[in-house]
Amino acid sequence: MPEEIAPAETQKAPPARSLPFASQIAGLKEKLAGIRENKKMGADLLFMTTYMASLAIANATRPEIFSYASNRHEYISAKYIAKVDTFVKKWNYSYAEALSIIAERTQNDILRSMLNRYASSIDSGVPDEDFMINELSTVRSVYRNQLEQGMSMLQKWGDAYVAMLLSGTVIAIIIMVSVVIYTPGDIQSTFDMSYAIILAISVFGIVLMYTSVPDDPKTHGLPGQTSKEQKTIHAMERIIVPLTLALVVILAILGVSAGLIFILVGILMAPLGVVGFIDDHNITLRDNDFSVFIRNFGAVMGGQGTTAVYALGSIDRKSLTALEPLVNSVYSKLNLGLDEKQCWDKFIGESGSNLIYKYLNIYRDTVALGGPPEPIGTVVGSSMFEQTLLREKKDMLAKSFVVLLVPMHIAMTGIFVALYQILLVLTGSISSMMTQFQNTPATSGGQSAGVSMGNVFSGGMNLFTKFPAEAMQTYVVITLVILTASNIIAARIVGGGDRYMYYFYAAIFCTLTGLVFLVTPMGVGLFFSAEALTNMGGGVSGTGV
Repeated sequence: MPEEIAPAETQKAPPARSLPFASQIAGLKEKLAGIRENKKMGADLLFMTTYMASLAIANATRPEIFSYASNRHEYISAKYIAKVDTFVKKWNYSYAEALSIIAERTQNDILRSMLNRYASSIDSGVPDEDFMINELSTVRSVYRNQLEQGMSMLQKWGDAYVAMLLSGTVIAIIIMVSVVIYTPGDIQSTFDMSYAIILAISVFGIVLMYTSVPDDPKTHGLPGQTSKEQKTIHAMERIIVPLTLALVVILAILGVSAGLIFILVGILMAPLGVVGFIDDHNITLRDNDFSVFIRNFGAVMGGQGTTAVYALGSIDRKSLTALEPLVNSVYSKLNLGLDEKQCWDKFIGESGSNLIYKYLNIYRDTVALGGPPEPIGTVVGSSMFEQTLLREKKDMLAKSFVVLLVPMHIAMTGIFVALYQILLVLTGSISSMMTQFQNTPATSGGQSAGVSMGNVFSGGMNLFTKFPAEAMQTYVVITLVILTASNIIAARIVGGGDRYMYYFYAAIFCTLTGLVFLVTPMGVGLFFSAEALTNMGGGVSGTGV
């Protein structure tokens, strides 16, 4: 029989190759996500606890409390509540057991403590309403303590940031002088080392402040729903930002002065920054008014037993300075019989506020479930009032930091540019003086004096004759770009607000840097004149003739 031909062995697929440093990158992303979650958890847990307390006041059952809370996807803590709900409904755990299991797997200390307390209260037979009201008071105290600690750390790290940035400027100055004196063979590597040092100092200071600054997002960021100012910014930035980038590249290629480029960037960013600052200020005023509005609104609805439209007609809307136009708009729409949800969604969108978005939805959801409007309005208004008071303290600290940062930025950039101009004038003058000494008439009496004087200058000042003007100018510009960008980011982190506040601080610091570039050479020229130093050299040369 013919031999059976064995089937060809199937080729094994090569093992999948993992990307280099994939595990390290994944670990870094996980750590960054944990840092962001920890920063937001304090305020987020206050939102969630207020919502669950309002549900308990509305006589919602325990399964309803967990079910409704787990569906509030705008809260970070909702995913942990959803896990508890899943363990109970699908795996037949008790709520106390599920809360304890999730607490063990939670990395955030505040959330873990809250879940453990809830589990203990369930085991003890405490009613949900009593526990949630007491827990809300505890969460407010924890949130207040967390923000006060963060503000205390921010004050210290803010001073440390300014000191570190000043040290970076000193290092840059020392490197500049060292390059002029010693003229190393590889100047670019020396400059690169300076860039790395200044950048490392800036990043280190910014990271420290970011981790210590309490998270307080002011805008809700809902797609398609923004305030008038935010709509203006979104329309303007589509034109201004690309135009600014294009002009910076074109002007840099054409060799335009860096000072003029900085001023141009500041001028182009100014409209966006001013509108953004106005919106940020308006949101703060609306948040302050809303805590009073929601309490009065709930009191009228509960006391008179009326609907929302009649309650809006009964409250004193004129006392709500910032919210009056928005409340009047809702009242007129509801009077026309328009859909209530769409009217309130429009109100939230036009307010632009994250706090109004969170707390108004808490009030509306729990009242729609049949909850009493007056106590729910009191709970919601008290939580928001707590956050607005703490925001005022944080804003005062942020303003003091920015007020300190602006003159320090002027001083650091001014000293750096002034030293560059002094070295530029000095080296130019010394080169002219050396030329005059070399061209001294070779007379019998003055030859020895001229030669000896030339030898003195060539031995003592020849170090300054090889000044790399173009390379040094590039070094100065790049260093000031790093310092300016660092201060813009630091001011935004401390000051808070939406991303459009970057435009506001960019307009300030870029304009200041550009003015320093243009004004400092004029100030240096008043005290250091190339002609005066050259004439001084000519006078000395003349004495030897």
